[in-house]
Amino acid sequence: MKIWTVDAFTNKPFQGNPAGVVIVDGFPSDQELQSIANEIHLSETAFLKKLGPDSYHLRWFTPAVEVKLCGHATLAAAHILFEQNLIQGDYITFETLSGFLTVTQGSRCLVMDFPLQPVTHELPLTSLHTIFGHNIIHAAHALDDYIIEFDTEEAVRKFKPDFTKIAALPCRGVIITAKAKPPYDFISRFFGPNVGVNEDPVTGSAHCKLADYWQKKLNKTEFNAYQASARGGEMQLSIQKDPLNDLPRVKIKGQARTMLTGALNLEKF
Repeated sequence: MKIWTVDAFTNKPFQGNPAGVVIVDGFPSDQELQSIANEIHLSETAFLKKLGPDSYHLRWFTPAVEVKLCGHATLAAAHILFEQNLIQGDYITFETLSGFLTVTQGSRCLVMDFPLQPVTHELPLTSLHTIFGHNIIHAAHALDDYIIEFDTEEAVRKFKPDFTKIAALPCRGVIITAKAKPPYDFISRFFGPNVGVNEDPVTGSAHCKLADYWQKKLNKTEFNAYQASARGGEMQLSIQKDPLNDLPRVKIKGQARTMLTGALNLEKF
C-alpha cells in the first residue's frame, strides 16, 4: 500500500494539520483499517479506493475510531490524487459517510464542497464555566459538537484544556472560538479526546459548523478563518446554496504540501 503524509491547510512545511493518505485496491477489514490508522498515528488517515474516472470511495480514521467527516484529510487526499496525476480533470467526487463530496483544483488552492452543519440550540453557560472559565459569553450545540465562544481572541489562544473534563461532555468534540483581528474574521481551536485527538491542529469539519455560527453573528457569508493550534492553519469559507436542492453548502479553500512518501509493509497482516 502506498502511503503519503500531507500537511493540510498550509503551504509551508511543519504547519497545518498532517494527515495520512493511503490508496488501496480494496478496503481491508475495518479492524485492519483501524490498526493502520493507529500505526500511522496522525489525527486522521484517509483511505481511498477508486470507483471510476475521477471518483473515489473515501473513509477517515483517527487512531481510535472511524469518523463521518474530516476536512483536512479530504484536502490531503485530493492533493495527492492531483499531485500523482491520478485525476483526468480538475474535479474529484468522493463517496463518503457524509454523502457525496467534491473537491475542485483551483489556480492556487483546492476547494472542498461540504455540507453546512447548522447550530441547533443554545447551551446553558453555568455548567460550562467550571471547564472553560468565565471568559465564555455564548455556547451552542451544532450536530455532534459544542461551540463555545470566548470574549477575546487572546482567551482562545491562552486557554489550557482539561481533557478529562472535556471528554466527559456528551459530544464528539468542543470548538472554542472568538472574533478575531484582521485579516481573520474568527479564530478557533478544536478538542476531541472522545475520538482520540486531544487537540486537532486544523479541523475542516468544525468549520462546517463555525461557518453557520459566525454567519448568524457577523451577518456575512464569506470568512477568513484561522485555527490557533500550536501548528496553526488557515482557510477561506464561503456559504452557498446547492443549485439542485437549495440546501446550504460550505466551500472551504485551502492549500496542502506533501511531506512524506512511502509504502506500508503488510506482507502478512
